[in-house]
Amino acid sequence: MESNAFLVPDTEHGLLIAFGEFARQHRLIGDLMRVPIGQKTVTFKPQTKLVEFLAGIMSGIEYLADLNAGPHPVVNDQAVIRAWDQPAFAHYSSVSRTLDACDAATVKAVQEVIDSFSQPFITQAIQDQLRRGEPLVLDLDLMGQSVSSTSETYPDAKFGWMNDGVQLGYQLARVCIHTPLWGRIWLAGFHHPGNTVSAQCLQELILAAETQAQVRSASY
Repeated sequence: MESNAFLVPDTEHGLLIAFGEFARQHRLIGDLMRVPIGQKTVTFKPQTKLVEFLAGIMSGIEYLADLNAGPHPVVNDQAVIRAWDQPAFAHYSSVSRTLDACDAATVKAVQEVIDSFSQPFITQAIQDQLRRGEPLVLDLDLMGQSVSSTSETYPDAKFGWMNDGVQLGYQLARVCIHTPLWGRIWLAGFHHPGNTVSAQCLQELILAAETQAQVRSASY
């Protein structure tokens, strides 16, 4: 007797699998696998660990060690690994060494890959909203990211106002737009020392948003 049943993978990361399939179909993973990283291949290609890092971010990890030691480690989930088009995932310590090997050229290449992947969706959403005759309203935000007040290992961390108090850390300047088609779309983000104030980031965010949205603001 022929059955219409299908196998459901044993996973705690169903949405992450969908993200991986989507990223693969839209060539994001393939483009990331071509990003230059100054590190030799031993067991894993360095680009595989870059893809693993992205999958970890999408899964919601707070610390890099969560790739292996989190409540539901992605490195042990074969369904996730297949969805993200990799033979296996490395130990988080190996991912850490690869991230440390990434230089300015790697960062630039990753940004170009992400921009190329994102742009068609941004353009479609913006054009849809303009056809509706609706204004494009940018939402700018400066969010603090605190670190241990005694730490000396975080580069460029400064004391500033965050989380309702003066703490050591960074300010994440970011801009998004709310669209009827895709909902909220993040257009750009910048990492700054913790003593950065919002006025310093205003023009930076608007210029970045204009570049991504491919429209010009009416005024500053």
